[in-house]
Amino acid sequence: MIAINRQAPLWNLAFRSFFILASFASVFSLLVWLVFLNSGAVLTSQQLLPPVLWHIHEMFFAFTLTIAVGFLLTAVQTWTGLKSLQGLSLIGLMVIWIGIRCLLLLNQTSIPGLLNLILVLQTLWWAVVLISFSRLLIKARSKRNYIFIPLLTTLMIFQLSFLYLSQESIDTALHLVRSAILVFSIMVGLISGRVIPLFTRNALALSVKEKVKATPRLDNALIIFSVIGSLNFLLSYFVDMPFSPAWVLLLVGVLHLVRLTHWASIHTFNNPLLWSLHLSYFFLAMGLILIAISFFTVQVRIADAFHVITVGVFGGMILAMISRVSLGHTGRMLKINKWMVVAFVSIFIAVILRVVLALLNQPLWAWNSSALLWILAYSIFLRIYIPVLISARK
Repeated sequence: MIAINRQAPLWNLAFRSFFILASFASVFSLLVWLVFLNSGAVLTSQQLLPPVLWHIHEMFFAFTLTIAVGFLLTAVQTWTGLKSLQGLSLIGLMVIWIGIRCLLLLNQTSIPGLLNLILVLQTLWWAVVLISFSRLLIKARSKRNYIFIPLLTTLMIFQLSFLYLSQESIDTALHLVRSAILVFSIMVGLISGRVIPLFTRNALALSVKEKVKATPRLDNALIIFSVIGSLNFLLSYFVDMPFSPAWVLLLVGVLHLVRLTHWASIHTFNNPLLWSLHLSYFFLAMGLILIAISFFTVQVRIADAFHVITVGVFGGMILAMISRVSLGHTGRMLKINKWMVVAFVSIFIAVILRVVLALLNQPLWAWNSSALLWILAYSIFLRIYIPVLISARK
């Protein structure tokens, strides 16, 4: 048997193992997806999820949400001053996560009840995450952060529903994951509103710090309208709504742009860890606006509009945040080398090519180029940060 040192730095906080495994999973998933797109090989109808649903599941639920959970399970220790998940519990959580990745690649006829097994394991994974996270918040009475409990619970329900309905209706499963992306965007907007102005203000010179302004009323309006827009989008698939979700999503996108104007983005160009966050947030606004536009014209496909968010926002902001968190939580200086700048630039070129080439009716070029650039960006991250994440705190 292989001995696992539960005291190793890799297992002392969730961000270390989650960031490595989720980043690796995104690279692996996109390599498999590229082979499938260009040759039809690797992914087959014999797997539990149809190829397009497998791609979506692994890139959003397995990558994006895993990174978010790793971040939150780390942040909750800072918020509460209480020990977060670590050691054997964290190892067990990662074993379940890896097991699900493997099961989703198997021929479904080889394992009776494969869907039920995956649903049980995924439910168990979420139960450990939610109980561990919620217990600390409630024990410390960290009421400011209670909002993350219903957001995570909602995302859990979306994932389990997606897996279950993938066997019955691809269209319904697609709508559920798009609704989940909008819910996750609420979390992105919430965290961005806290950290981007803070990080920016801390890094700017004294003469321009006052240019970063708080927007409490706008922040509250964004949460309210984001919830309304996401709920309207979800329900509009099943029932006739009194008004199109496009109008609310358009409003939310515009409000994000307005908020961004209060964060002195123009003064961040010499700091890659800052401009990458600001640019990612810009793509959040533009993605929501494009989703709204897709309701009114066939020239903008809703799938392409959602990729502005999944690539430009989730891909870009996650890369920026995990680079920063990995340095900060291991006691290192918040400075990156030129290769991480290449990684940041690659992600943002990826989202532009993914949308522009699709609009020019070159979908295969759009898919291939954006996927290759993502693979480059996260391969650079893994090459640079694995030594950081597996080593002891300085």
